[in-house]
Amino acid sequence: MLVPMLAETSRSFRGLLCAALAVALAFEGRDVLPRGPESHLAVRIDSSDAGERAVARSLAEDVWTEHDEPGAPLDLVLSRVGLAELHRRGIGHRILVDDVDAAAAQERARLAHRPRVTAGPGWFAEYRDVTEIDAFIDKLAADSPSFVRVRALGTSHEGRPIRAVELSRGGPVTIVLDGGHHAREWLSVMVPLCIADRIAAQDARAKRLLESVTFVIAPLVNPDGYAYSWTTDRYWRKNRHGSGIDLNRNYSVGFGGAGSSGDPASPNFRGERAFSEPETRAVQTLFVDRVAAHVDFHAYSQVIVYPWSHQRSDPPDRDALATHAARMSSALVETHGVAYAIRPGSTLTTGAGGTAGDWSYGERGALSFLIELRPVSARDGGFVLPPEQIAPTCDEATAAIYALADSLITDSVAPVR
Repeated sequence: MLVPMLAETSRSFRGLLCAALAVALAFEGRDVLPRGPESHLAVRIDSSDAGERAVARSLAEDVWTEHDEPGAPLDLVLSRVGLAELHRRGIGHRILVDDVDAAAAQERARLAHRPRVTAGPGWFAEYRDVTEIDAFIDKLAADSPSFVRVRALGTSHEGRPIRAVELSRGGPVTIVLDGGHHAREWLSVMVPLCIADRIAAQDARAKRLLESVTFVIAPLVNPDGYAYSWTTDRYWRKNRHGSGIDLNRNYSVGFGGAGSSGDPASPNFRGERAFSEPETRAVQTLFVDRVAAHVDFHAYSQVIVYPWSHQRSDPPDRDALATHAARMSSALVETHGVAYAIRPGSTLTTGAGGTAGDWSYGERGALSFLIELRPVSARDGGFVLPPEQIAPTCDEATAAIYALADSLITDSVAPVR
């Protein structure tokens, strides 16, 4: 298919390709020539034309932009054939990663030689697999048994344990943090683990907060998908039930709505029914008792989103949600100067149905926030973020969670329902 296509449009294609490569080289300062017919690229569509964006999505092997909004960049993964068709149709784009498969292979090679440490600052100098994460959680509890314990939440589709770390000295305000809904978002697993480690270290601020706040942290909601992303497909998003289910579309509030799909082949496949998956049922157990606030960590794009994501009306606690989001955003940017935008879910044109945040807010009354961590773009690493950014991202996220805790304590803000 590709050869006839190129033969038919060889002159126009070569002209567009040369122009695109010249622009890319000027701005990237590196070679972006195709690496082979089977490799894939990450590209950004800047066009706000709905028709062009729809065509680009139809050509995509994967969609990396979580919130596809008119006028906002749309990051996609294309095959070389898809790229050629994008050129043929004259849809403007920028190459962000010229070979995503090579980037994943380089990361895999590096990880094969990573130092095996059980704890300490060096543990967060690299990404960690499921076995290392489980061992770290156990050690965290063993080192501080007076106020740290492990909570068993359930088991995954493939039988892996899903667990949470509870850090408490009896504080009546409960904050739940989770990560790893989406397998390829490794930073969203490392950051909540790092926050737990820093709270357990009990610096002066953590000690003060633990007088009032109980933190419950489930760093890896999707252990099967995460393990699969280490061994087989670095960019795998879903769990491992059948062709995979997007766990962050499997909750009951807004289930089946926009931003989810009924197609099992889709990266946003919601499953047959809400809470069909053992992983989302495990998250339910975190909210048996009253939870004041819930933060669901993801990556990437550096934004804070709060309800509603499945509908356009404002939530009853709009002002409280906006206030807490603003305080977290300020804490994030003050840490290393990295900006995190605030995006009320109700302002999103597309939105997403069946998310953890809408469920924890709508059904359990927790003030909920989704934080998309670093980086801002696939150009800066995307899902394959260099490990030296784990610690500074943890600095930012810890500051945000401490700011949220202080805000809850100071204002005594609670949902009005």
